[in-house]
Amino acid sequence: MKYVERLGTTAPALGFGTFPMMGDDCYSAVLWALEVGYRHIDTAQLYGNEADVGRALADSSVPRGEIFLTTKCGVYDASPVAVAAELTDSLVKLQTDYVDLWMYHWHNRDTPLGETLAALAEAKAAGLARQIGVGNFTIPLIREAVDVHGAVLFTNQFENHPLLRQPHVERATWAHGMAVTAHSPLGRGKVPGNGVLEGIGAKYGKSAVQVAIRWQLDKPNTLLVPKSTRRAGIVENFDVFDFTLDDDDRAAIDGLPNGQRGSDPPFAPDWDPI
Repeated sequence: MKYVERLGTTAPALGFGTFPMMGDDCYSAVLWALEVGYRHIDTAQLYGNEADVGRALADSSVPRGEIFLTTKCGVYDASPVAVAAELTDSLVKLQTDYVDLWMYHWHNRDTPLGETLAALAEAKAAGLARQIGVGNFTIPLIREAVDVHGAVLFTNQFENHPLLRQPHVERATWAHGMAVTAHSPLGRGKVPGNGVLEGIGAKYGKSAVQVAIRWQLDKPNTLLVPKSTRRAGIVENFDVFDFTLDDDDRAAIDGLPNGQRGSDPPFAPDWDPI
């Protein structure tokens, strides 16, 4: 396993994403992921599956202290009262008294950013969240959060994969003291079957999916949260620590078409140019 260390916290770089799984499918997938070796689990209030994740964590033989657990808040109401209530609800559903990372999922224009960030910082000070972070923040939002409001953030999680490469956002995230977390790192189904990625994988006896995951792991200060509902897929996604990409591989990936964004809800920010 590769680890990312920031602000005194060590997190497994390869996490297990749970969107959009729900019910027994989510429960089983999280159990399988923990059995395979994942120790970083990613969920959110928006996903509607925190209770399923919590059941799996409770039923797993892996101690809670060995798991880096992330959830998120603030999509539809980012007021301090609302996000605090979300965290209380999340902790109940997840059957835990703290999360390792609590993230402001998407910036809500109806609430001043500083107010929401202050609420997250209060939860961290109270020990309810070991670290706090943001999701889907553009470069202007990153600058406002850190330079204007003085937020101390563990990560910025945003969509990032070989067909949506965002080096400008990566550099801004790192420059402002945060790690990058890539969500949708398999391009929401666009990575499997990609000829260039399959060709790179053939050099190493790996799949296009494994190449896409390794591409992220080879970057500094970068985490990612791929998901699969199949046990075989969960195993495949984790089997990426016995090879690394070379400069020719990275150049080939940089030559792929870019800008294939899969996550663009109505409440999304004005995205940075690719």
